[in-house]
Amino acid sequence: MIKPTQKRLTVIFTTIIIVFNILIMVVCFNTLNRSLLNSLKNHINDEVEDAFNRLVREGDFKTLESLREDDIFQVYNREGQLVSGTYKFRSFNLPLNRALLAGAFRGEQKYETVKYKNDRYLVSYVQINEQYAGRISLALTALFEYEKNFWHLAAIMLPIVLVISFFVSKYLVRHAMKPIADVFAFQENFSSNVTHELRTPLASLKGNLEVTLRKERSSEEYKEVLSLGLREVDRIVELINNLYMLASSKFKPLEIVRKNADLKMIMIEAIESYGPQISRKNINADMTAVAAVSCPCDEGLMRRAIYNLIDNAVKYTPPGGTIRLGLNHNGSGVSMTISNTCDSINRDEIKNFFEPFYRGENALRRDVDGKGLGLYIARYIIRSHGGDIAMKTSEDGMCTIEISHCGK
Repeated sequence: MIKPTQKRLTVIFTTIIIVFNILIMVVCFNTLNRSLLNSLKNHINDEVEDAFNRLVREGDFKTLESLREDDIFQVYNREGQLVSGTYKFRSFNLPLNRALLAGAFRGEQKYETVKYKNDRYLVSYVQINEQYAGRISLALTALFEYEKNFWHLAAIMLPIVLVISFFVSKYLVRHAMKPIADVFAFQENFSSNVTHELRTPLASLKGNLEVTLRKERSSEEYKEVLSLGLREVDRIVELINNLYMLASSKFKPLEIVRKNADLKMIMIEAIESYGPQISRKNINADMTAVAAVSCPCDEGLMRRAIYNLIDNAVKYTPPGGTIRLGLNHNGSGVSMTISNTCDSINRDEIKNFFEPFYRGENALRRDVDGKGLGLYIARYIIRSHGGDIAMKTSEDGMCTIEISHCGK
């Protein structure tokens, strides 16, 4: 859905840019054309006043007819008869516009553009005196050459503008829609993983119930089935709680209700809750670096984040390994570290550990139970509190999760 939308928007934006550029070219052309015509009209007026009219008023037709001007000036009487003009006036047989000539004798000066012998001319009729009116004709060759060059340049530039507009539009659309594309990708991945994760416990619950109902059983057997069903329901409830939090994680931070919480006590309680697993695996839990720290935070959410992180450490610490906790104040909040002995970790995997539903090589190889949501939800909670979380490994085989600036 995203890619077709991107293509449509790219085409729309490209079209808008091209149309806008064409409009700009048309406006520029009209402005240039009008400016050049006004310049030519001013030139005609200057020629009439400074050269031609003066000679006619003085009756010096001989001098007038000897002028070899590019502009063709012709003198007409009131009857519309050609009386005199510049050097080419007799061979220039442009039809006379008697309406404009009559207007000139009334003191009106008007212009027209006419075609004559494959050329176009700007023609003006102007009164000289009571007896004569003049017609000056100026070839528009230069003007049409300018117009031709303008449209030739436009024809060259338009494909270039089209290509540039397309790639610029494509880049801008892709850049603008990246957050939307990320959300769609997240939702698709979310839906797929939800279906996968819910199918297993529901299938187990359904299978146990179907087997149980096939024949009469003792009360102890029914209790056992109900206990198994209850565990599966607990798994589903836990998963749904995680998914509920996961669903909004791409759009907004969590709503935090802050109050002072004893983080040291939360960490102690978390370690104690995992006491059976720690004892069974003979793990050494070192809390000597945990200081008494009170932090303004959402205690329920922070407890969940800490439990998730310690749960992750307990799962991946091999028998006989060590879990080392650290907690203290820093200049702008609280710093926390949770380190544990671990198998070798591919460093390229570390950047993926905080992505939802991601299971690392060690988790898959050792068949560690989990959904790949613990670290992601912990990061979501920590970042909603204004902090950040990162993971690193050291040469001594320890994996460390660092929480910084939390609760500031």
